[in-house]
Amino acid sequence: MSSPKKEFVPTIDEMMVWTKKIFNQGIRRPGYPADYFIENWVEEQFKTMGLQDITLNPVLVKKWEAYDAKLKIWMVNNPTEVLTIPCFPVPYTKPIYGLEAELSLESKGSPKPGNILVSELNLLKVPVRALKSLSGVDRFYDPKNEFDDLEQTVPFDYKMLNFLEPSLKNEIGGFIGILSGYPWETDKYYVPYDAIEREIPGVYVSRANGKKILKLMDTGTVKANLSYEATISEVTSHNILGCLRGASDEWIVIGTHHDGPWNSAVEDASGMALVLAQAKYWSQISESTRPFNILFLMNCAHMAGAKGAVSFVDQNKEFLEKVVVAIHLEHVARDVKSENGKLIPLDDPTVRWWFVSRILALEEIVEEAITKENLERSILLPPDGFPPGSDKPPTDGSFYHPEGIPFISFLAAPPYLFDPADTLDKIHQESYEPITRAVIRIIDSLKDYTASELRNLVLSKKERHKKRKNELKIKI
Repeated sequence: MSSPKKEFVPTIDEMMVWTKKIFNQGIRRPGYPADYFIENWVEEQFKTMGLQDITLNPVLVKKWEAYDAKLKIWMVNNPTEVLTIPCFPVPYTKPIYGLEAELSLESKGSPKPGNILVSELNLLKVPVRALKSLSGVDRFYDPKNEFDDLEQTVPFDYKMLNFLEPSLKNEIGGFIGILSGYPWETDKYYVPYDAIEREIPGVYVSRANGKKILKLMDTGTVKANLSYEATISEVTSHNILGCLRGASDEWIVIGTHHDGPWNSAVEDASGMALVLAQAKYWSQISESTRPFNILFLMNCAHMAGAKGAVSFVDQNKEFLEKVVVAIHLEHVARDVKSENGKLIPLDDPTVRWWFVSRILALEEIVEEAITKENLERSILLPPDGFPPGSDKPPTDGSFYHPEGIPFISFLAAPPYLFDPADTLDKIHQESYEPITRAVIRIIDSLKDYTASELRNLVLSKKERHKKRKNELKIKI
């Protein structure tokens, strides 16, 4: 595994300039002005770096906007004392005006038909040692021996989606999600982002405001009046592509997404900076010494059902047969702690997840690059089975695995990922250069493989377990 040419690797300062430019444009949801600005800005960067065949491919996506949310609650036996509770509409739910109904607490059983269901939501806390066993992959880099005692808070409460299913339309009139188990005070949670229109109206409220609601519900019957405006419109967004020719007829894809739920530094201005860093590095390497053709890809609409990634894979089946590995890069995240309802950035990175196709040679290449660049808190995860039962990983690169395309998908999952708290101080900028160098090492190490050779090495879970077990025996 050869070392990257140090003089060609973009510096932290360069990557932070790109990141700040992206962040400072404002909310980058699909169809928003900031996202359109960034599409054109990325095109300019690709041109400046000398990329070829730069295109903006149109993709129809659902743009969601909501405003003027109001939630008022009161005791039925004391209707003159009304509490006004700040709230944030659940993305892609229907607008509602003046829904008035009793509140029912989810923990106390089935609500009366038409009631507004109140549920306390908690971010999942995952012991990293459980990730190791769940993954079935015994490759990780933990030089400080933290993983067995480390707990990772991820930005999801998986039960929440159950309350918004269409089958509940005749059972509940609306939904209030109290962000009780969130380690900071917020009501602005941009989930779900699958662009599925839901008929049940719903809002989030913060932990402190949720306590006010629960306190009233403890003393008697409570009613609420819920209103908000919302629109869902079909707009055109764009996947942005640019390429550099190399010494092979085959391809590496290096991609991420350019939209985000808010200004979103980590999600995914940081991923865009990583892709731009690869583009700048390889643009300075001569065509004859680039091991492959490289396609640089900024997908649109990750926050609207990943429509950009779906569109790219669907429209490029023939091209993808020539892809040796697709590499997607997201979330250079800093770990945090909570103090007095606020998030405090820490020195360490959030645990890094590297989803890798079940190819032992590819796993070994990724593991070696991680170790060479001292990317601590890194764990390799399989292409399926996480979350449990999933047939693909929860990443922007997830659409390659079902198509049989070898892939590497890097990301972290900090708790603030879908919140305005995802600000520039949450980027673990010290990781920018080593992650960039690690990806360069990976690409260089793939030069002895063809697309067909690598695909012939894909293993089932059972086959991988057996071969890896034998491999470890030989090493011992």
